Amino acid sequence: MLRKSVFTIVLSILSYALSAQFVNNVEIDGHINNSANPAIYLAFIGGNSPTPMDTAKIDAQGNFHFGLNLEKPGYYQLSQGRKDFAILILSPGDHVNIELDGTNLSKLVDVKGSWETEQYYKMARKMQAYDAKKKEIENKYRAVYNTPQQDSVGKILADEYQKTENEKVSYIKSALLNEPSLAGLLFLNGLKMEDNMDFYAKYAPALKKKYPDNIFVNSVYQQYQQQKAKVKLLPGEPAPEIALPTPTGEIYKLSSLKGKVVLVDFWASWCSPCRRANPHVVSLYKKYHEKGFDILGVSLDRDKQSWMKAIESDGLVWHQVSDLKYWQSEAARLYGVRGIPYTVLVDREGKIIATGLRGPALEAKLKEIFGF
Repeated sequence: MLRKSVFTIVLSILSYALSAQFVNNVEIDGHINNSANPAIYLAFIGGNSPTPMDTAKIDAQGNFHFGLNLEKPGYYQLSQGRKDFAILILSPGDHVNIELDGTNLSKLVDVKGSWETEQYYKMARKMQAYDAKKKEIENKYRAVYNTPQQDSVGKILADEYQKTENEKVSYIKSALLNEPSLAGLLFLNGLKMEDNMDFYAKYAPALKKKYPDNIFVNSVYQQYQQQKAKVKLLPGEPAPEIALPTPTGEIYKLSSLKGKVVLVDFWASWCSPCRRANPHVVSLYKKYHEKGFDILGVSLDRDKQSWMKAIESDGLVWHQVSDLKYWQSEAARLYGVRGIPYTVLVDREGKIIATGLRGPALEAKLKEIFGF
């Protein structure tokens, strides 16, 4: 009897320990309107594609429930088998209440009970407001482009656009540094690393310390470490030399333009956004060239004939170079170009003024430099 009692006690303890291990420490209570699917799916985002975790039935009133046992914070999504999904950033102890619209799960939703998720949607709404304002300014600018009002109204709009962009960047930096979070990590695309190394020097280590095992945090931290080891394309730093063939085969160097304000313009004949931007770049060249402004076009083309045809078709009368190596272009790799169009503005001494300026932002900077 004694042996049986001891065995029973041990078994009870083991059973309790095992059951405790799987007690849910995260609850998700949701309500969905206009759902065409009787179920909703929860997936973990931690790699190249979401990993399915659980499925919940949606009752007649549109309610659903998930219970999870999490060890650490992470990214999750709610979907119904389409491309749209709602983002959740869950931490142990969260009890989430979420309201969804079944016609578009990616729309901003009402959510409570998860600090990280609430932060994400708070910042998303703020970003939407800034982007809507910038879009409105762009539309106004297009309306006066190539009209007598371009110089007067256009300058006001360009200044307003840049002011809005500066406010957006300041908000992102302030929000992210105030409380490093997985929510804030999703808005880093608004802060190019090469232009904001002072910010990343504080943010990346703080994020790594708070979330040491998160794959996305580790990726950002590694990028930061790699960027530190590269040539820093920071304002005031010397622009790395570019020495590539022209369409006629001669080697032309960026340093040949020293003494002028130079726009290094990375583009390609196959890049639709580049081609759409070219008329505006042409107008800026004509306006400021006699005052000391020049352009060095660096093409990521592979086919020489296509490159030369685009130069002629778009009226690109400035200096053009390319090694015809596509994304393996020596200059593109040196400057860390990950997408085009991409620009680097260089001063008369060969030092970087700014990177990534396009459209109204580029025009505003040139007006600031040349005074008109």
